Amino acid sequence: MTTQTADAAVRTVPARRTPWPYAGIASGLAAGASTFFLAQAPETFDGPPEPTTEFLLANLAEPATVQLGGTLALVGLAASLVFLLGLTRFHARHSRRGGLVEALRWTSIAFLAAGAVGVLLRYVAASGVPGGTDSAFYTPEAAVTLGVLADQAGFGAFLPGLAVMAVVGLLAVRDRVLPLGVGIVALVLAAASTAATVVLGLPYSAGLVWPLFALVVGVAGLASRRAG
Repeated sequence: MTTQTADAAVRTVPARRTPWPYAGIASGLAAGASTFFLAQAPETFDGPPEPTTEFLLANLAEPATVQLGGTLALVGLAASLVFLLGLTRFHARHSRRGGLVEALRWTSIAFLAAGAVGVLLRYVAASGVPGGTDSAFYTPEAAVTLGVLADQAGFGAFLPGLAVMAVVGLLAVRDRVLPLGVGIVALVLAAASTAATVVLGLPYSAGLVWPLFALVVGVAGLASRRAG
């Protein structure tokens, strides 16, 4: 088989026979599951109006729970890498808007970089909570602060994903690379989370909408007849 024939064969492989749609679904499932395993136990959110360090320390999750959340986030990040690499190539192949494709490439890089920081902080928090492998290195105040920071940063790391959603949505609306409905969903999710972040100060909303976006786009990729 010549190089030209091999390239032509690759260009005709449907998206459902490439890894990125499945990676998108895996990213959505893993990212969504990771939100249930935080450093702060649910009881923290029902605490007194002015919680003390002792109260927060007593309501930190077990190290295994925090580490499980970090592991799920890591799996989601690895899946996101495959998902976004394939999604960017898919759009580069089918869209005439090179500027938006380039924007998708760079916003994906930003998303993955921020996600790596979020995962790192979750693992650090897992080692710092009482009973963790490095808990002897942290004062109670430091352990509590790190737990809160890891939870917030774990969600905040999804903020660049809002830009990814917006670009994918625009490409779907303008070029129909993905179905129009997918583009509308992506734009609505990006707009809603951006408004929640800017107006209400809830940056962790990005971590709630990304799993839905990844699932929708992954399923759309499986259903697409375009070459992947």
